[in-house]
Amino acid sequence: MSPDEVCARIGDVPFPRLRQGRRFYDFITANHLSVGLELGFMHGGSTAYLAGAIQELGCGGLTAIDVVASRERVPSVDHLLRLTGLSDWVQVYYEPTSFNWRLMRLLEAGRYESFDFCYIHSGHTWYEVGLAFCLVERLLKSGGWVVFNDLHYSFRESKGRDESWVKRLPEDEQIVPQVERVFELLAEANPYFGSYRRLGRFGFAQKQCAIWSDERRAHHRKEMAICRAVERAHFEPEFRQALLLSPAQTVSSIAGGTAQEFGNLRFAETDYIAPVSPTISESGETTVYLDRAAWVRRPSEADLQRMLDE
Repeated sequence: MSPDEVCARIGDVPFPRLRQGRRFYDFITANHLSVGLELGFMHGGSTAYLAGAIQELGCGGLTAIDVVASRERVPSVDHLLRLTGLSDWVQVYYEPTSFNWRLMRLLEAGRYESFDFCYIHSGHTWYEVGLAFCLVERLLKSGGWVVFNDLHYSFRESKGRDESWVKRLPEDEQIVPQVERVFELLAEANPYFGSYRRLGRFGFAQKQCAIWSDERRAHHRKEMAICRAVERAHFEPEFRQALLLSPAQTVSSIAGGTAQEFGNLRFAETDYIAPVSPTISESGETTVYLDRAAWVRRPSEADLQRMLDE
């Protein structure tokens, strides 16, 4: 659905205007971004424009997330989606406190690197938008985009500047444009992103590589299995002995894989009570060090002297 048709159906909603709707349309259709996230949608005007562009592509869909209070807005996102006939293209979630909770659920569901773009529409704080970007980084595909709205927004210059909760903020947090700080310090400074653009109130950044790919996460799952094995060895004598004698078979039994995956792994005991970095030999064998077991008590010098005296 074209932006002009969306605008004709939803009328004069507070945001965005038709010009921004056309920008969203060009952005999505030119880059073929069919699977999207929207964090914060207020009345749902931007949701309609985003969904209209995705419909034009003919596949995909939009996941739109905001707080429960958005249900009561007039007009509401549900109302605008019915007006445009785009309801089937959007999955709407209402969260009690923050869209970041739903992002956590998406990660729990294994949605790593499954979205083509994310539009961060609200939040406006370093805390909320900053965390959102760190989570979205995991959810975006390689080549996917994140778009920040309100780069220059500050609470001191906002319509809500006289609200009591805003006045209670430290002066620095009222004055600083916090979304822009997220864009500069977390997006522009991120070596895994590029293609940065600032267009008025919007900031664009494109993910450059698949740092959360299935292959990399599978390798990391092997690392997590080794870490869980070390933790168990700290408290279970029989398991510790098994790691020392048959490392590959023992770790694979808790990892759900095969012993061959851990064929170059061995464990060695140390007398340290803190973690020690693994070492890799020239032949590629990895040695993981087991810190002193919880049940082992080393005698102090006083204890040794007392034993000698006896």
